[in-house]
Amino acid sequence: MATLPASYTPAAIPAELLERDEIHPGDPRFGLIWINSERVSGAPCFFGTRVPVQNLFDYLESGDTIDDFLDGFPPITREHVLAVLELAKTGLLHGSRGP
Repeated sequence: MATLPASYTPAAIPAELLERDEIHPGDPRFGLIWINSERVSGAPCFFGTRVPVQNLFDYLESGDTIDDFLDGFPPITREHVLAVLELAKTGLLHGSRGP
């Protein structure tokens, strides 16, 4: 899996922003996406941002490239996109974490 820049690590995020997050340490999504009912109406967002993950899929479904997405959302890095796509590939975005 891709390594994210330090700005996306949980240690770089103020603790009060993580208090109500639905994704906790130990979950493979932790540090890649975050979900909080008080942030962007509870939509899963790229960790450390208010950019919904759905925006990435909307871009790709409409025929845009990852570069197009990155141009539209400068706080997101290619590494972050690739890591989230890897999660989607394994079904983790839909809550299937296995046994």
